[in-house]
Amino acid sequence: MKRLFLIMLGIVFFMTACNKEEAVKEEKWEENSPTFTSEYGEMFGKKGSIGIIGSKSITENGQKWMWHFWGTEQIADKEWEVKAFMQGKEAINPITFKDERLIPRGNEINGHARSAVIFPESGRWKLKVYIDGKYFDELIVNITQA
Repeated sequence: MKRLFLIMLGIVFFMTACNKEEAVKEEKWEENSPTFTSEYGEMFGKKGSIGIIGSKSITENGQKWMWHFWGTEQIADKEWEVKAFMQGKEAINPITFKDERLIPRGNEINGHARSAVIFPESGRWKLKVYIDGKYFDELIVNITQA
């Protein structure tokens, strides 16, 4: 009886793991970083969350990006990081240089920072942003190599 229970429990765990794996594979990676205008100029990203001034066309030497973060939390003077994912590949850190801490800008932007980014290849990249070690938001960007 005990053995049957363990076998059934193992089957349930296996089926749950398979369902989760299928969900990850089926996740749609549609670009969700349209261009919009703010008082600081044209940006791409998610208006009201993350805005980036810079080009999605990256040279072999990289590209300068100015990041802007909105939010209800106080994020000024916090450290931040970005992890970039391409489907089926290991995560990378696309940032080669950055301001370590976020600085508020104006009345609405809770934090902004300068950076330089580089990506190893063209394609659709998911950028996950963490502020003070906590997940903030993410966006999907089509990067092209110039």
